[in-house]
Amino acid sequence: MKGVCIMKDVYDFAKYFLKCEDATIANTYDGNMRLQKLLVLANLISIAEYNIPLFDDEILAFEHGCVVEKVRLRYKNDYAGFKKDSDSYQPDFSEDEYNVLRLTMNIFGRSKPRELSDVHHSFRFWKNAYENGLKQGGGFHDKSLSVVDMLSQNEDIETVRSLIDSFKRSAQDVEAREVINGITFHYDGFLLTDNMIKQLEKFSLSAEDTDYSVYLDNGSLVVY
Repeated sequence: MKGVCIMKDVYDFAKYFLKCEDATIANTYDGNMRLQKLLVLANLISIAEYNIPLFDDEILAFEHGCVVEKVRLRYKNDYAGFKKDSDSYQPDFSEDEYNVLRLTMNIFGRSKPRELSDVHHSFRFWKNAYENGLKQGGGFHDKSLSVVDMLSQNEDIETVRSLIDSFKRSAQDVEAREVINGITFHYDGFLLTDNMIKQLEKFSLSAEDTDYSVYLDNGSLVVY
């Protein structure tokens, strides 16, 4: 990535998703599953966009999809501390990293945990790693033998690259608008998330004009 010398730890991105209200990450099994799926999809989107992973922490293939084990365990065993760290976390991502995170949320941010799990099951890198863990583990799932290798699966990368291209075309082809409390907000190049709509709803209550333009600046919503 441009301007990135040292790859960030996966915890940086996990904190971002935990802090992002749109991710609706709750202290539940499903919440942990959702966080895992978003992290892995963000890593794959980074490979598709920039030919480099977002993070290099080990990813394992579990029955319900891929998992970053150290994040899964921190979430499971210390959610309160993890959430507290995330709430005070101040992201310092590169432009490319922000782009990857925005694409992840725009494309997958509204999907439910089980839907995200189904997406993972469509990838060959998950299937190969999971089956290897079962086969070599004598029918039992051996996590140490279920390490995922995303970079070797060009078909999966191309699938995600096509998905990103389709999203970008749909976002660019039509200048979208959202009417909230009688105020029209014009935007293009991205999708409005639930959290963004909440921000615009609050803004609309004190708006002096009837039309505004909206854009993203380093992940923050700007209205003018």
